[in-house]
Amino acid sequence: MYQQQYYQSPNVRPIVQQRYRTVNDLMPGIVPGLLGVVQLFLWIAIIALEIVSIYYDAGRGTIYAGLWCSAVFFVTWISMFCYRKFHLNI
Repeated sequence: MYQQQYYQSPNVRPIVQQRYRTVNDLMPGIVPGLLGVVQLFLWIAIIALEIVSIYYDAGRGTIYAGLWCSAVFFVTWISMFCYRKFHLNI
């Protein structure tokens, strides 16, 4: 049948995998910083407007709904600043 060939040196090559493009390659580092700043200002504005609405008329409306809604912006602006810090360090 077929004869097996014997090599004097090993025929082993390193496996080189392709590097796929990530979000970090497509987006500059300033974009998460700008988004974080915008979300920070939105969070401050929501908190301020909720405090003013409670002071203005505490008997009507959805009291404290703005505080719960601002929790989303609180988490997102912190995560954007963390993403920016780790994105620039990589």
